[in-house]
Amino acid sequence: MARSVLFIKHIEYETGGHAATLTSHLPTREAVFPSQLPPLDEIAGIVITGGQMSAAEEDEHPSLALTADLALRAIDADIPVLGLCLGHQIIGRALGGEHREGAVDEVGIIDIDVVAPEPWLGGHVGPVGAMRWNSDVVALPPGATLLATSATVENEAFRYGSAVGMQFHLEADDRVMRLWDSVASPTLSELRTPDAVAEWRAHLATDTTLQGIVQRGFAAFAEDCARRL
Repeated sequence: MARSVLFIKHIEYETGGHAATLTSHLPTREAVFPSQLPPLDEIAGIVITGGQMSAAEEDEHPSLALTADLALRAIDADIPVLGLCLGHQIIGRALGGEHREGAVDEVGIIDIDVVAPEPWLGGHVGPVGAMRWNSDVVALPPGATLLATSATVENEAFRYGSAVGMQFHLEADDRVMRLWDSVASPTLSELRTPDAVAEWRAHLATDTTLQGIVQRGFAAFAEDCARRL
């Protein structure tokens, strides 16, 4: 079978947002709560999206352990792997980073400080406001390079070989935000306020620094995947 970019999803209504849009010119496939995953020779790249469970809940959610195993094997094979929020924690935990449940309570646009140039973050260095929705965190894995940090989370993003993990939701587009405020339980508005959600959506739609990172970053990820096709 020809290779494709694999989106691994641990929540039914996850769309992949900007990550899906900016890789849509490539062959893609989905695995939702997977009980099995394709072999490496069918994969050009992997995107592990967010979810509401903890990355440590492998007994309750066997797909988490399958995902972690595939991520490690993909890194060994130099296949691009991108982890978003839960995906960041799955990869970081699998690589030996300390995973802490319930360490923070972050919902909304958070100031992120990008401290090292990374193509999948658009080559940007400096502050940016990005969407976060998480309570668990993972420490920087041994041997990884720290890419971004914030006031509440030391490891906001890291690079390890062919993998990048991002605690924040760089993929969040307006459709993602609308689903999080309608289908998710609890919704964003229930966790905060409708006015706060409206402000976050406006930021995502108008902040030129964030939009540049999104466009350049996911384009660079797509280019790395395309080399594996």
